[in-house]
Amino acid sequence: MSSTVLENDRLRVAVTPDCGARVTSLVDKRTGREWIAQGPQSRNTGEDAEYAGNEAVGWDECFPTVTPWDASHTPWARKLRDHGDLWGRPFTIDTQTPMALRLSYSDPQFLFTRELQLDGAALIARYEVENRTDASLPYLWALHGLLAVTAADSIELPEVETVAATYLSLGDKFLSVSELQWPKPSDVLPFTLDRVQPATSAFAGKFYAAVPGRTARVGRPGQWLTLAWDAPIDQLGIWLTYGGWPGLGGHHEIALEPTNAAADTLGEAIDAGAPPLAPGERRDWRVTLTLTS
Repeated sequence: MSSTVLENDRLRVAVTPDCGARVTSLVDKRTGREWIAQGPQSRNTGEDAEYAGNEAVGWDECFPTVTPWDASHTPWARKLRDHGDLWGRPFTIDTQTPMALRLSYSDPQFLFTRELQLDGAALIARYEVENRTDASLPYLWALHGLLAVTAADSIELPEVETVAATYLSLGDKFLSVSELQWPKPSDVLPFTLDRVQPATSAFAGKFYAAVPGRTARVGRPGQWLTLAWDAPIDQLGIWLTYGGWPGLGGHHEIALEPTNAAADTLGEAIDAGAPPLAPGERRDWRVTLTLTS
């Protein structure tokens, strides 16, 4: 699959329009660090495809669900596939310059658009979604960017004291815990959640947090990646996998996922009161990823 590259004197970003507009590379040219988790491009993108193994690489957009959900009784009138409609599907390039790229995915029910623009050490992602139906259209969106990390890195969530846990596994055991302190130690895990663990930890976990300042960062002194997001986005998903997913010896990466609801399925987002799109409505938001030292 061919890539489109955006580049300035600080950043180099690669995108594959034909594969869900996936961001496959985000390189800090000052340090040489690659921030995007690497892997082969799977062509398994059908309606029954699972987002696992070779499918789970790079930065994709989840919409209108994250995990599969039967939305037959909603205006979607169908079952929604794992991680939504967008990943792996061909996007259209609307506009392109050396430092900006606007792509869209057109469906009879919706139009989804994302523009990436370089601004110094920042990558700005601007989103717009349009409801093309004559009914209120519920949706769940999450920026699913898998980041390459090492055990020298840490995760900072300013002003966050607790996180809700929706999935926890350690070794060959699943843990049933609904909430954990951040970043304080607990009697559930042998490490604190703010410290990236080695791949030998055999751990995987999914969490949600409301971050008051709408910022989070990962890295270490001299190499930080900061995410900032605008209202109305007010939740952050946190995906940690240190050799524990999709099975033992699996991926080693994290994701900091701004999202419109602390939910894994569209059904949970509806129950949480996530505002739907009114007929014909367009909604926009922005996420900025900045390299800082």
